[in-house]
Amino acid sequence: MAMNVYMNKYQEDYDDKGNITGAELGMYGNDKDGEYVSANLVIKTEDLGKKDDGTAKTFDDVSVTEVKDLAKQKLITYLVPTDNKATTTTDNQNS
Repeated sequence: MAMNVYMNKYQEDYDDKGNITGAELGMYGNDKDGEYVSANLVIKTEDLGKKDDGTAKTFDDVSVTEVKDLAKQKLITYLVPTDNKATTTTDNQNS
């Protein structure tokens, strides 16, 4: 089963010097059976990786498409289970 995931929001965050410090992306996908996924993800400068010379990339070094691809990869890491334990919590704990 596969689902196409699309970007439906892209908003950049800036520091007081006008440098882009992060981007918030809205991601949405659905399939032919009516199931869907919706997520808001933040990509920060440290998520961009390194240039060939070893220095850190900035948002000026990458395209919106590259940022979108990073967000899709990040979304996948959230969806793939790492073990068989539940990762949810509830406020209503029985004593």
